[in-house]
Amino acid sequence: MNPSKRDRILKKRVLFLISDTGGGHRSASQAITAALDEITEPCSFDHRIDDVAAHCSFPLTQLGTAYSAALRFAPPIYGALYHATNGRRRYRSLVRFCEPLYRERLRNLFREYLPDVIVSVHPLLNHAALRARSDARITAPLLTVITDLGRVHEGWLIPEADAVVVPAREVYDRARERGVPAERLLILGHPIHPKFEDRQLPKAELRRSLGLPSDATIALLMAGGEGGGKLLATTLALAKSRIPLHLVVVTGRNAALKTKLEELAPHLPTPMTVLGYSENVPALMRASDLLVTKAGPGTLAEASVTGVPVVVYDFVPGQERGNLEYVRSNGIGVVALNTPDVVRSVRRIVGNAERLASMRAHQAAIAPHGSARRIAELIATIATTGKIPGRETLEPV
Repeated sequence: MNPSKRDRILKKRVLFLISDTGGGHRSASQAITAALDEITEPCSFDHRIDDVAAHCSFPLTQLGTAYSAALRFAPPIYGALYHATNGRRRYRSLVRFCEPLYRERLRNLFREYLPDVIVSVHPLLNHAALRARSDARITAPLLTVITDLGRVHEGWLIPEADAVVVPAREVYDRARERGVPAERLLILGHPIHPKFEDRQLPKAELRRSLGLPSDATIALLMAGGEGGGKLLATTLALAKSRIPLHLVVVTGRNAALKTKLEELAPHLPTPMTVLGYSENVPALMRASDLLVTKAGPGTLAEASVTGVPVVVYDFVPGQERGNLEYVRSNGIGVVALNTPDVVRSVRRIVGNAERLASMRAHQAAIAPHGSARRIAELIATIATTGKIPGRETLEPV
């Protein structure tokens, strides 16, 4: 048998379509591919995560840069654009405008890679993937993995997708409202990397390995991969509050903020550890007593799995607003959207062991344990059989 044909039989190909507008879409894809790597029977998988902007014409090539700049310097502008495109007619107009910028290049990507399954992990890419699939004349099923919560953007809700994975009941209900057939919807949880679930060292040993104090109350502060928004103001307010804490601040790719906090830390009354972009987030979450964060859906899911209650101090306008109600209604933390409220909320929570225990219990009830592995199992089944499994075989209990 020809070696290339033999490889195609023994190894299936999965193409993940993302846009690097924020870290959540790539992180979700990496979580699923890590779970796919665990599957070896009846075949193994080759996978590719593709930033579709790389296959587009200007101005779509600048999506990632524009997104980062908008979040760091002008969040309301991003929110206005989100709402301006969040409607059936408005979104279709956006698709018609953007189609000439990506259509030919995305078609060529499909023809080159010849995926067995196409996985869209970005709301702007579902219609694009359907059109490019038709242009390329391939039959690979299209699976949408929704990574937002609440009343998600219109772009996510495409009835023509072969299967749609939703992270929570609220999103399932929204999808049904917008005409996605129930038989195509699967509630499998937000995909988080399996390393968040792998049991690690006890908390005291984790802290020792991370160079953190063993007997302090540790508050972990994050603001997604960009490290922008209100992270500086929130950090300084907590550092000056004299609440008995040790702060661990993850500034992500914001190198200027890291430098500034490192310069200020020795002069502040609250001890602080400042980190840049970190691969140790699972260990940091397990080592912490409280997470002070913006309302990224991936971060909220990771916090629930690791059992660290949250104080949400910021959100991306439009995109993450639904996550605020998710935190409130599920009892997994507190929403405090101005700096004085953050300080008051943290002060009340860290001194209330009963409240912390209640938040952890609520997190345990909704934590998406095994989510990435369930989604990988779904992809494997589709790739090897060409069929969508029944919801009852995959939905978490």
